[in-house]
Amino acid sequence: MRSFFVHQSCVPLIKHLAEIIKKERFSIPDICQEAGINYSTLHNWFSRHSPSVNNLNSVLNVLGYELVIQKKKNDVP
Repeated sequence: MRSFFVHQSCVPLIKHLAEIIKKERFSIPDICQEAGINYSTLHNWFSRHSPSVNNLNSVLNVLGYELVIQKKKNDVP
């Protein structure tokens, strides 16, 4: 598997996604094919562009993950 660069200015969510891809040794071209997005789209998330929610959700589905919104633990109502 070829390594890829994650720019330090990426949002934490995308950094976490990159960690999952590296740790679980997923192939980026395979992810893109199954998610129905271009390779350059996913590559750009790690270098300079934030993903659309639809594209991010598609990639997470391929990886066996889901996007969840939850209340922050340190916030008290």
